[in-house]
Amino acid sequence: MLSAGDILDNRYEILAPLAEGGMGAVYRARRTLLGDEVAVKVVLGDHGEGAARDRFLRESRIAASLRHPSIVSIFDFDMPPGAQPYLVMELLSGPSLRQELDSRGRMDLDDVLRIMPGICEALQLAHSHEVVHRDIKPANIVSHQYHGGQRAYKLVDFGIANLRQSAEETRLTGTHQFLGTVTYASPEHLTGQEVDGRADVYSLSAVLFEMLTGKLPFSDRGDFLATVSAQLAGPAPRVRTLRPDLPEWIDDVVAKGLAKEPNDRWSSAADLGAALLRAGGAANATTTSATPAAGLAAIYDVGERLGTGRLGSDVFRGTHRALGHPVAIRLLRPGSHPNWTAAKERFLREAKALQIPHESIIHVRDYGEEPGLVYLVTDYIHGPSVRQLLQHAGRFEWPRLRPLLSHLVDAARVLHRRKSLLTGLSPEIMRVRLADPSNPDDSEDGEHLLISTAGIWSAQDLLATLNEKTVRGVSLEDVELRYVAPELLTGGALEVRSDIFTIGVLAYEMATGRTPFDGRSMPELLGRMLSGAVEDPRRAAPELPEAAAAAMMRALRPAQADRFADVREFAVAMTVTAATGRSETP
Repeated sequence: MLSAGDILDNRYEILAPLAEGGMGAVYRARRTLLGDEVAVKVVLGDHGEGAARDRFLRESRIAASLRHPSIVSIFDFDMPPGAQPYLVMELLSGPSLRQELDSRGRMDLDDVLRIMPGICEALQLAHSHEVVHRDIKPANIVSHQYHGGQRAYKLVDFGIANLRQSAEETRLTGTHQFLGTVTYASPEHLTGQEVDGRADVYSLSAVLFEMLTGKLPFSDRGDFLATVSAQLAGPAPRVRTLRPDLPEWIDDVVAKGLAKEPNDRWSSAADLGAALLRAGGAANATTTSATPAAGLAAIYDVGERLGTGRLGSDVFRGTHRALGHPVAIRLLRPGSHPNWTAAKERFLREAKALQIPHESIIHVRDYGEEPGLVYLVTDYIHGPSVRQLLQHAGRFEWPRLRPLLSHLVDAARVLHRRKSLLTGLSPEIMRVRLADPSNPDDSEDGEHLLISTAGIWSAQDLLATLNEKTVRGVSLEDVELRYVAPELLTGGALEVRSDIFTIGVLAYEMATGRTPFDGRSMPELLGRMLSGAVEDPRRAAPELPEAAAAAMMRALRPAQADRFADVREFAVAMTVTAATGRSETP
């Protein structure tokens, strides 16, 4: 046990104990060099040896890889020889959801809709990394109050998560050894079966039930065995039997999450969150994605300026101080854009859309707001932008272009499955990753295309952030206008076919070295798009296969109905990928 005043590893001064569990103790501590306060979790007793020590190391690596505003941030961890392993994390001000429920008894539906969508997003990110939390309960959802008055709820303790794809790893927990809390555990977890993300969906639905009613679905069965038996076989009570004032839709949402069979539940945490937002109304469900995990300077070292980003932002190279990961940091300040609120909203939409781990999508690791700026942190990509390559070489020959278009199509497919769009994607925000000779762990062969998003999901997103000269028709100052479908410029609805148009523009430009449409003003550009007159790309790229040229021309048709229905259909026509065998229409 540590005491106030102890110095851990010459870097962390212990201030006070916070909590103690079966595996470790948590302390409030101060970083001696920076002076800020953190939480330190230390493995206790013989848990620091053998399999338990390995489990702690795996917890640290898993937690450090999950970057989301609704997941507690991990700053550092170490396993000093002969000493107790420890983990350093963001210090949350609390209280936990357990403490709130103990105090309040139950919550209003508005509070539930304010808290749970962000937790669903965080779980979905973990599941997409093949990580199952396995211990979702109110005690592991902790709130934090920021200086600006914003409040966020964060998931903590991924210490018993298992990596389903790491078959080569030794199982650290026996199949029938239950590590979670019984009253929130799914039936398959209780019986020692293999679990996936749907087990977390069950547990989160049990938490939802408790938030709304003040009771657990099976908490009044008299004893432990009766409770377990009811969880395995008994029907869960309906929320409205205890809260008849609640709408029927929330009763149905929770009941589906508590289904005995995994296949009968919401198929993912994202689907559960979407059901809450869709039925409850997005206006009543404010997520916490725009709140910072911690101060920018406390987490990242900011290096040289790389250039100018969208909306007047500045892009810097940086390093995650504790983990040593290279990152790119984009800073947007109030004076950089005349419509500060709209620019911030686009930042947020971009951050949410890019929290998808995929080899062709530039992953957003962090997003936050501090006095005088908002910031967005992504993985740093070693390689040039597509714009830089076009400026250097003029165009891409088909043998080089074909695999890059396959990467682009695959990224679009994943975004569409997550109900996101890439409308407004331009060569400026597409990068081609190259092998980094300075990094011995980088053994990538060849080029790989990665994309960002423009944060455009509606005409208003674009119009509210356009340059004044563009809006007045004086000139065409906004690069992204050349890459949006004409329906966006006429106030129409966006859908997957709008992205097909964007991909068609990008494919055409990469193949020929020039965009299919241009103009001196927005009205002139729109007129050319609506005319449908496009020069055959093979005039500039004679080696381009006829099928690929025809696919590009069809993708650029002015009417949505005349384009491909989804990216798979486009890819097959282009013959750039083997396709997945299923429709990508969201």
